[in-house]
Amino acid sequence: MSKTIKMVAAACLLSLSGGSYACYDHMMFNPNNMGLVEGTIARMAGLVPPKPVFDVVHPSMARVQVGEKSAMTVSFSRPMFSKNVSLKVQGTRNVMLDVNEIALEDRSGSVSFAYELTEGAGYESIILTVTGEHDGKIVNQSSQIYLRGV
Repeated sequence: MSKTIKMVAAACLLSLSGGSYACYDHMMFNPNNMGLVEGTIARMAGLVPPKPVFDVVHPSMARVQVGEKSAMTVSFSRPMFSKNVSLKVQGTRNVMLDVNEIALEDRSGSVSFAYELTEGAGYESIILTVTGEHDGKIVNQSSQIYLRGV
């Protein structure tokens, strides 16, 4: 009898944990899907990451001709009382960039930089890092743009 109870309890636990994974996959703990109150509670409980301080918008992937210069435009916005904000641009080994760092003086806008994919038809990437001070803390945010050589 005790074996049967243990097996039923194990089956219930496994089905409950599978159900919670399905719930996570369905909602992905996106606080925007939870509503105002539930989303705030989820953020306060640490179930979702906090909103990014700096808003950076760029394409996630770009197709590039190998050996030709191209330009990338990145839109940004930053909080009102942030200061010393800059965009650092790094490329993988087959990406040549014209600039390494761009100061973001305005509160919002867009910046462009030139790059060239030197060789190969594989995937390379450009790594963007926004660094600045906000609320007395230094904040670093990174994002990546994948390049596909053609």
